[in-house]
Amino acid sequence: MNDRLYKEIRLIINNFIKKDYWKSFCSADIFYFDDSKKKKTMITFIDSFFGESYGIQFFINTDGFNYVHDIFTSKNPDMISIGDCDSICAILVSKENLTDDDKKFLQDNKARIKEENNLIIYRFKKGYAQRIANTSELKMVLEKLSYLSSIISNEYNEILDAFKEGLSVVSYVDLKQYLYHVSYLPLPFLEKNPKFKPINNDFINEYKNKSFINDECYLFTSYLPIIIKETGVRPLLLYFYFNNSNKSFLKFIVDEPKTYYYYIFGILDDVFLNVGKPTKMTFNNRDFYYYSAKTLNMLQIECERTDNNDYVDDNISNVISQVFEKTNDDVIEKESAVLLLMETLTNIINELDIENNNEDNDESSNLVS
Repeated sequence: MNDRLYKEIRLIINNFIKKDYWKSFCSADIFYFDDSKKKKTMITFIDSFFGESYGIQFFINTDGFNYVHDIFTSKNPDMISIGDCDSICAILVSKENLTDDDKKFLQDNKARIKEENNLIIYRFKKGYAQRIANTSELKMVLEKLSYLSSIISNEYNEILDAFKEGLSVVSYVDLKQYLYHVSYLPLPFLEKNPKFKPINNDFINEYKNKSFINDECYLFTSYLPIIIKETGVRPLLLYFYFNNSNKSFLKFIVDEPKTYYYYIFGILDDVFLNVGKPTKMTFNNRDFYYYSAKTLNMLQIECERTDNNDYVDDNISNVISQVFEKTNDDVIEKESAVLLLMETLTNIINELDIENNNEDNDESSNLVS
């Protein structure tokens, strides 16, 4: 760990505290940077971080920008979980809320533990548990904080006026000449979708001659409040719901997000075998939509992406609350996590079957590990 970087970051943050910037700015106030290396960053002040703490959040990649886009556009942003977030957070934490990892981070950086405002810098990566930021991430934080400090100091009143009008601070930074240009504009469009994955010919051959059922299938996903000890991964819940037949299926994946593409068609095959080939599929997960759409369209299955379905949201909330009751966001070994999820989700799907009078659906709780 590079304690020099930490000390320089700490100096800037202390200056922000002295100037009461957290009284001037909130999480709705957006600072958007684009630099001469075509690297985009979005920064917000956080007035509440898991309770009493506060700080600054840096969105630095496509997953982070998509997360913010989804928060701003979702009908029910509460359904977007901490597992979806991708960012770096510089957080000021009280002594009583420091974890062992936080204390080690402070010790490694030769920082004295204080009663309040202990600076901890976390990395959130989509699909993973939070961790302490590494050296390259600290370098990025220092660089962006330096820009932010300079811009706010020089443009403070203009920035406040822009935020009152609902505008964002959009800055272009020339890294070679150390110059910046500031504009006050509506927030730039943040969403960037992945590329469509190639057609899965094996899946097409399996289903091209099978008849449709008169039904629409929703596939909604959410990260679960469990952390796999061996990998730091958060398991992903997949909730399938057939609108007309009122049938539900719960699946989960405990492996890393980069493996999801290799699971999706096996899972779809299992679901379609149990119910049939639907006329339409609706996804809330943009990755799964782009994994599947070209293949499903070749089978004349209409595909759509949306994150709004009250019935599905309610059932996902029920699943997550029951898992949280059993785990309290615990770190669990993979084998134990699989057994726990199989038991929990099987019980939940049976309850859904009873509620929906689907007594013939006893075999629908096959799960993927």
